[in-house]
Amino acid sequence: MPDPEKTDAMGYSRTNWSMIMDAASGQEWRSNAAMDGLVQRYWPAVFAFIRSSGKSVDEATDLTQGFLCDVLLGRNLLQTATPERGRFRSLLLKSVSNYVREQHRHATRRKRAPIGPDGRAMPSPLSLDEGEGAWSAISRDQDPESAFHAQWAASLVRQVLEKVRIDCMRRGQEAYWEVFVRRVVRPKLYGESPEPYEHLIANWRILDAAQAANMMVTVKRRFARALVKEAESTVTDALVTKSELQDLLNLLVHDR
Repeated sequence: MPDPEKTDAMGYSRTNWSMIMDAASGQEWRSNAAMDGLVQRYWPAVFAFIRSSGKSVDEATDLTQGFLCDVLLGRNLLQTATPERGRFRSLLLKSVSNYVREQHRHATRRKRAPIGPDGRAMPSPLSLDEGEGAWSAISRDQDPESAFHAQWAASLVRQVLEKVRIDCMRRGQEAYWEVFVRRVVRPKLYGESPEPYEHLIANWRILDAAQAANMMVTVKRRFARALVKEAESTVTDALVTKSELQDLLNLLVHDR
């Protein structure tokens, strides 16, 4: 179970480094939960980098699993990661780049399930189809490094959206969430047209367009605060956090 001292009311990790240190701690309950969280956060980015390096779907999946086993765990990458060395994401990017080159040299092809610190199989957060779908939607035409960062950003946004959705459901604000999704999320991320207020009013028993707009703004602000929390959890410098948020906007919120 997660350490309550390291999470807030909505379940956000206070620092990415806390999660990394927990994963490297060797304490089973703490390490397993943290490792699962790191895999969920970074698996899509690793897959996107490898897939954009010219590998097939099967090769990219195999190499991603191999990287998790051989480097993230086998070479104790977590034990060598420190805030002084910079962003963990940058260390991970360098490590996966080296791993792909190394595997190419040795022409090693091994299929396995990622194994956690206690010998149990680590969960794959994305299926083969989901990993390929995420790569195709966001990273297909990008170079490997850009694909890595784009998928990291996409994963971060998806995680934040899910936490905000759960928070809205907990508050009994399903209509708030639906207005936000149909007026903001789908248009921004998928290029859809915003759903007309008249439809939302009729389908969700909303008083009028003004109330619907207020509901949308409420969740939009909640999402913005949550996104800042998640971005802050990956860095230790406030100026870098601003840069991270700008990266998210540049990578994900663009005209389609």
